Amino acid sequence: MFGAIRSQAFRQNVRQAYQKRHFVQSSPILSRFLDLAQSVRSTYPISEITTSELNSSLSSPDKPIIIDVREKDEQVKGVIPGAITIPRGVLERDVERLAGSVDELNDKKDKKVVLYCAGGVRSLMAAESLIRLGYKKENIFSLEGGYQKWEKAGFDVEQYGKK
Repeated sequence: MFGAIRSQAFRQNVRQAYQKRHFVQSSPILSRFLDLAQSVRSTYPISEITTSELNSSLSSPDKPIIIDVREKDEQVKGVIPGAITIPRGVLERDVERLAGSVDELNDKKDKKVVLYCAGGVRSLMAAESLIRLGYKKENIFSLEGGYQKWEKAGFDVEQYGKK
């Protein structure tokens, strides 16, 4: 029962996020997208990290690799400090070149990789892709609530392209 309630809340959060971003989608398409996201959640239970946990880890000596999988038009509105920007559409192609190879990151036992998007759904699918590429599942995390929740919490953001 708890899983069904969580699933319903997850779908409602995604619908609200899409309504706020003024996406125009028919309900069957949105429904299939949400079904796919839920399937990813159940097939590859991706670990999620909260915005507070991520913010705290930014000052640690072993801070995580943060990957922003939003599209460029979203990234120009701001990114989480230190994030590597790799849009979801080219993630599988560019991740090893920009963030670290599978072997390199898997050798670092406790090196976290945190992915985020606007609301937390695309980052779940991106996390699944990294696991399928061979990255250790226990090192891959999705930011719960994505950039919207990060920004709403009042945490620091930096300008796109600033390094």
